[in-house]
Amino acid sequence: MRYYFIICVFILLAASVSYAFEIDGLKSGISMDEAKKLLESYSYKTIAVKDNSIVAFDEPRGSDRVIALSFCKGKLVQVQKHLKPRFNYFVRLVNENRRELGKPTDAWTKPTDVTSNFESNSVSFLWKDGPTFINVTYSEFGSNNQLDIVYKIKNSCW
Repeated sequence: MRYYFIICVFILLAASVSYAFEIDGLKSGISMDEAKKLLESYSYKTIAVKDNSIVAFDEPRGSDRVIALSFCKGKLVQVQKHLKPRFNYFVRLVNENRRELGKPTDAWTKPTDVTSNFESNSVSFLWKDGPTFINVTYSEFGSNNQLDIVYKIKNSCW
């Protein structure tokens, strides 16, 4: 009976770990040091570590290769990647996630606020895959556009 209980606990732990996200080798739950070493192996020009986050990008600032990592109690809980801001790429990302994960959990738009001093329109889709939330957002600004994909797990920090 004791072995049966241990096996059940092991299976439950293995199942919960399998739902954690992994993007570009960055697995939820890894330490800041592990993540920094992995980013260094990808030859980012700048890797900035501050408090509970790491931002890696190439020069010039504003290039398409940008990744931001957020940590909770020293463990990776969120990865945000900036991708080439092309609408057709956004449509492909949404379609791939829809095929893989099904209908989005939520979708919303955010048009420009007339009281705001800058123009910004965005559309977002959110999926839930086990404890992982995947958000794809395309934002259009007056002078440029932005495409982001965010992988996040529930955590006790926010």
